[in-house]
Amino acid sequence: MEKEGRRRAMGSGEMAMGDALTTRIAAAMTSAQSGGHATAAAEIEAIRAELGGVPSYQLAAAEYVRGVTAHHASDADEALKAVDACVAVAKAIDEPGWEANALPIRIINLARSGRGGDTVKDLVTAEHALNRTKDAGLSAWAHTGLGYAYDVLRLYELCIPHYEHATQLDADVFELAESRAIDRLNLAETYLRWAHELERIGDPSYRQEIQERLASAAYWARAAERVIVDDESQEFWRLSARLWIAAAATIEDPAAAVAELTECRDEISKLGETERLAIAGVYLARALQAAGKYDEARAAADRAAADLIPLADPATHVLVLQTRSEIAAAAGEQGALTGLEYARSVARGWWKERQRALNAVRHALASHDLSARHDAEWHAARQDPLTGIGNRRALDERLTAARDSGRAVTVLAIDVDDLKVVNDTYGHASGDELLQVVANLLVEQARATDAVIRSGGDEFIVVLDQPDAKGGARLALRIRTAAAAIATAATKPWLGRLGLSIGYAATAEGVGVDQLIATADRRLYEDKRRRRWGDRGL
Repeated sequence: MEKEGRRRAMGSGEMAMGDALTTRIAAAMTSAQSGGHATAAAEIEAIRAELGGVPSYQLAAAEYVRGVTAHHASDADEALKAVDACVAVAKAIDEPGWEANALPIRIINLARSGRGGDTVKDLVTAEHALNRTKDAGLSAWAHTGLGYAYDVLRLYELCIPHYEHATQLDADVFELAESRAIDRLNLAETYLRWAHELERIGDPSYRQEIQERLASAAYWARAAERVIVDDESQEFWRLSARLWIAAAATIEDPAAAVAELTECRDEISKLGETERLAIAGVYLARALQAAGKYDEARAAADRAAADLIPLADPATHVLVLQTRSEIAAAAGEQGALTGLEYARSVARGWWKERQRALNAVRHALASHDLSARHDAEWHAARQDPLTGIGNRRALDERLTAARDSGRAVTVLAIDVDDLKVVNDTYGHASGDELLQVVANLLVEQARATDAVIRSGGDEFIVVLDQPDAKGGARLALRIRTAAAAIATAATKPWLGRLGLSIGYAATAEGVGVDQLIATADRRLYEDKRRRRWGDRGL
């Protein structure tokens, strides 16, 4: 399957177009999905070694492709290790989009290897991470990955919307030529799976729904054909589209399907994509059966069973095995009808279990949505809308918590020099940009455990939790150095004026929590006066 191999959009600028390393990661992704997983694995290992384990957008991409590669190589242990590594990098660089992409690989590999795992928790976490990412390409690819996870779990009603959403998104940093085709091929394959699961139940009341699913499969496969790039490197995807179109027509036009599926199976066998080879073989068996060629159909089904890989999707295993049972029953083999009826009773039970799982996941997602909205409202009430950092309410709560717990804290008060001059000279939009630059600067220089606050107007506060004795002084120096670097390199005149006045106070020097801000403010204005006198040479 090509579910997880969609496009990737630029995140923080680390994966700029044309970057040689990014190009290699993208090439490994394409290779992994089109039969070259051994080559891809070697390349990704080399890339990871070059990156040296330092968390970055590119390392997250490399770990993700490592997981995709291991998945295609049926190496669940390696895939799970890659997922853990990708999630760790995602948290380190604060990019939830990578977590949203990695977790579906874990869900899929645990399901396919029969290990279980907390699937519902992973689904909810991945959906939440998808909602939090602002990276358009990571969002697009996560829709594809989650669609794939839901497809493997047979939760088609949750799968289809993700895939359809993915077809509407165009963000792409990897520049994969196959990007647009992949999402459409995914939809074609999922509709086929859905149709065949309904067929296995053996209930005539599903006949109309089955026909609708098959028609949708053919529609999306043809849609994929129309967007496949005319290039030799895209033959795998063109072959996939042909496979799904023929698979949807095994009953409607069995003779044409037999000819097309025979050719598809022969071409797939040259690529080494064994799961896809089994799928092509079982559809060929179905077409041969529909054409009344039972001996050939039985031989094709037996070959498909032999081509199954250990970690093939459970639905693929069932499709192969039940097709063999149906062919045996149609040929009048002794005991085959009894076996087929037993298989259908199992399919009906499996379908009921699927319905229970669907309801459970829907309930978990709905509950999480309420919780997520509550969290969003809570954070919004404590966030400065211009800069995205904390506001006065967040500051009051942080200091109250410090006072109640008796923890040591240091407060830095920071004032943006000449903001009024910038507003009057260049306009308030320029002043707003200056404030946003300062907010980003403070977040970059502070620790993750520190609180960065815009207390109002041109003043910011940083609360250092449990600092060492020199923590305030060191942070003030880092902030001054970073501000000077921005001003020196600036091409915009309002950023070239960037200057900060800073004062700090700490409970370690005997100042009470309630007096920290007043003390830091007084020292800030002393700093401002000193700097102004110094600027005049006095």
